[in-house]
Amino acid sequence: MNRRQMLARRDDVIAAWNRHDPDAIVEHVAEDVIVRDVALGRPLLGRTALKQAVEAYIAAFPDLRVEITSSTLDGPRVVQEWTVTATHTGEFMGLRPTGRWTETYGATVSTYDEDGVVIEAAMYWNPLAILRQLGLADQGPTVATAMSASSAVVATAARAARAAHSGGASTRKSSPAAT
Repeated sequence: MNRRQMLARRDDVIAAWNRHDPDAIVEHVAEDVIVRDVALGRPLLGRTALKQAVEAYIAAFPDLRVEITSSTLDGPRVVQEWTVTATHTGEFMGLRPTGRWTETYGATVSTYDEDGVVIEAAMYWNPLAILRQLGLADQGPTVATAMSASSAVVATAARAARAAHSGGASTRKSSPAAT
């Protein structure tokens, strides 16, 4: 499969997401695909499991929109950075609808076989960010409280120890400290 075909396939899948069409989303996925989603405790094994997960996301966020912000192709792999916007109007991972709008960013790495079928994929995103936007998780510490005086001292000591162990500030030729 050449680059143009891979990008066309990618465009078809994104259009299917934006049409909320689970069948089209999994159309070019191997029956025994392995999909890793950081939000899930274990990989999705097989096209049927992937389709069920897609259906669950669409049911929870029926106005879901996906925008690809960049794509990189290397051999049989496509890496896509994306932005998803949606309103939480259905159950999501066991959580009742909040009616809140969300926006999240992530990346998907897909591996294709020679026939252009996805055989493996991994989705990297921050589920905690969505839970916070939905009001379902603590907003966490602010930047001012996250870096306390004691953690700054610990970080400085750790950097000094690494520098002493490596014989200086850096052993990398590209480091300004190494020149």
